[in-house]
Amino acid sequence: MRICKHYIPWKLLVLVVAEGAILFASVYAGAALGYLGGPELWLGFEPIYPKALLLTLVSWLTFYVANLYDLRLYRRKRELLLTLVACFAVIAGVVAALSFLVPPLRLSRTAYLVSLAVSLPAVVGFRLLYYWLINTRQLREKVLIVGDSEVAQRLLAELHHETHPGVEVLGVVTPQAPRHLLPGVRVLGRIDELERLVRERKPDVLVVALTERRGAFPTKQILQCKLQGVRVEDWPSFYEKLTGKILVHALRPSWLIFADGFTRTKLTRTLKRLTDVTLATFGLTVSLPLIGLIALLTKLDSAGPVFFRQERVGENGKIFTLYKFRTMVVDAEKETGPVWAQQHDPRVTRLGRLLRRTGMDELPQLFNVLKGDMSFVGPRPERPHFVAELQEKIPYYAQRLTVKPGITGWAQVRYGYGATLEDAVEKLQYDLYYIKNMSFFLDLLVLLSTIHKVLFARVAVPTPPARPPLPAATGDEAAWAGMQVAPSLDQRLSS
Repeated sequence: MRICKHYIPWKLLVLVVAEGAILFASVYAGAALGYLGGPELWLGFEPIYPKALLLTLVSWLTFYVANLYDLRLYRRKRELLLTLVACFAVIAGVVAALSFLVPPLRLSRTAYLVSLAVSLPAVVGFRLLYYWLINTRQLREKVLIVGDSEVAQRLLAELHHETHPGVEVLGVVTPQAPRHLLPGVRVLGRIDELERLVRERKPDVLVVALTERRGAFPTKQILQCKLQGVRVEDWPSFYEKLTGKILVHALRPSWLIFADGFTRTKLTRTLKRLTDVTLATFGLTVSLPLIGLIALLTKLDSAGPVFFRQERVGENGKIFTLYKFRTMVVDAEKETGPVWAQQHDPRVTRLGRLLRRTGMDELPQLFNVLKGDMSFVGPRPERPHFVAELQEKIPYYAQRLTVKPGITGWAQVRYGYGATLEDAVEKLQYDLYYIKNMSFFLDLLVLLSTIHKVLFARVAVPTPPARPPLPAATGDEAAWAGMQVAPSLDQRLSS
């Protein structure tokens, strides 16, 4: 399901709505017990719904920041309980502070405590039931893949990695004698048997992963499957919904042209700019004492200027000067020229390591946002030297320059820093998803995820998630793999 252009799995939507209902109802339960069933609640002398809505919204935001809505993460029962207890402690503090600042949102102490006492065990119990249900065979989304191309292999590898709960691969239907597939993946038959296989296996979705279609596309068989009630999806759309990124390998330009998205109206641009100016002004106002402290510590820690200035490529290829707190020694690239930062870069100062881990070295970029060179959310701006090199080696890389770069972005919160050309390809795939589905709602999700990374000091920690294993490379696949490890780019982005 798409909400404000962003894909939300229906299983996740059920979880969010159900927990919201539990939290909303708990405030009414607490109020009822607090008033001992008096007429204030039932006759509407004191409206309860604003207070219930406040608790629900604060809880949703807290759960999202705590990664409780990331279904890719597996949590043991004890870890889940501890996380939820910590979240409810934060929720209690935030709601209490807001209630103090806005008296109409204030709930009696008894009613407030009862609502928390009711909602915590209810949410824990529902979570445990939910995790069990989505992994039962009856509720899994059954997927049948048509094709054995390199794209099909990559799609199988992603599903084989078991980071997508509630999805089951029934098998593969191939157009010819199958090549090497992943261990455990069943070849059910050939395309001319597709109708029979669909009747027998009853898949929920048929994913067409055929890259060569001229004169060989099984139109009749796939149309019959769709008429039988099976959802048919092209592989780029299915992969996009499944992973939150767009696979650039073997992607047809026609899909980019005709797919939903990649549209930015004047209203969208205006709203985004107003949001950027508001957040940047507020951020600078609140962080001015911190900026002064960091400037002083930078001077005391090592010789050199407080701020680091560097040319970066912005929207439509415009060159601008990016500002950051200096985290490296002066003239770090004097001997080497432009290089990508290393995992344990000896050029980084003692204070610089702390600033990078917490993301506080990015604070001066608020000035870039006010100037209009950057946005709060968008692809990370790269240096002209690397942009020119990456454009030659990565298909569709130039498309990430069609929007303003950001302090944070979908690629940063979903993947992190990268050290190779393969990482640059992976980040581009997330950036393309953001550009295609850009909205205020998606920006909000990115900002909430950024808060999680800042709180847990993971902003600049180079630990991208493990990628699914790829099958043995052959033909064009081997050439692609060779391109991914180009030695001239096997270094980290310089910060």
